[in-house]
Amino acid sequence: MLKTKVLIAVALVILVITPTMVMAKGMHGETGMHAGNDLPMGKWWENPEMAKKLNLSDAEKAKLKEAFDKSYRKLIKLKSDVQTQRFELGNLLDKKALDEAAIMQQFTKLEKARTELARERFSFLIGARKILGQERYQTLKEEGRERRSSRMRRRMDRKGPPHDEM
Repeated sequence: MLKTKVLIAVALVILVITPTMVMAKGMHGETGMHAGNDLPMGKWWENPEMAKKLNLSDAEKAKLKEAFDKSYRKLIKLKSDVQTQRFELGNLLDKKALDEAAIMQQFTKLEKARTELARERFSFLIGARKILGQERYQTLKEEGRERRSSRMRRRMDRKGPPHDEM
């Protein structure tokens, strides 16, 4: 009985925390602890300032757009699969009779779907790295870090100091 309660508690924690983490990510996983988290968000190659800093040719921009579009189409399907697998897991957990084997099997399906989603995000990152080369990729990462820090500073400025310092 205790084992069942622990399993349900763990599953519920996963179901509550994971959607929040996934929602915090952009379509290409721009946030989070992964290899590409320093990259700017969105279609950075279409930003004239960024394109100039990276000295992107029109051909490189076209390759990046093509890679992004191809990846985005896959990501739409993969995200849908993750949501479907999460929904099915929730249904199993909500049933009156607990079927531990079915729950674990569905959890495995969910994890596989998440892995495929992460793999596609990473595949786009590798494609962009191939197009840019090592030096411009590093420049892109530095610019992404700088922009992220700037956004965080602006947010902190809007919020003001913590209440306990007033």
